[in-house]
Amino acid sequence: MQSITRRSVLRNSVALAAAGVLGPSFIANAAATTVVAWWNQGYLPEEDVAFRALVAEYEKASGDKIDSSLIPNAPLRQKEISAIQSGGVPDVMEVADIRFTPLTPGTTTSSTSATSSRPRS
Repeated sequence: MQSITRRSVLRNSVALAAAGVLGPSFIANAAATTVVAWWNQGYLPEEDVAFRALVAEYEKASGDKIDSSLIPNAPLRQKEISAIQSGGVPDVMEVADIRFTPLTPGTTTSSTSATSSRPRS
């Protein structure tokens, strides 16, 4: 099992914040709608609180509704695989598994070539 470090929590928090800052600019011209989002349940309660706060802030700023689901890692992976195979994917889903990279149509990249040679922190 991968250990959780202060660095990994900070890195994931920064990535989540960046998505919240950059995301609205890409969909600012879209009509108000409901977005379905599947997200990996955090290992720490603070991660879930931060995600819910980000969703609430985005909903307030955009006028859109986000139907978000926080799902534990293993069930989320199975749900994502089933959705990809059936073609019924949500609007947004967190894909924390590098093995999904080759599922992009038209790519032949192996999962090992997409990973860094640096040791994980």
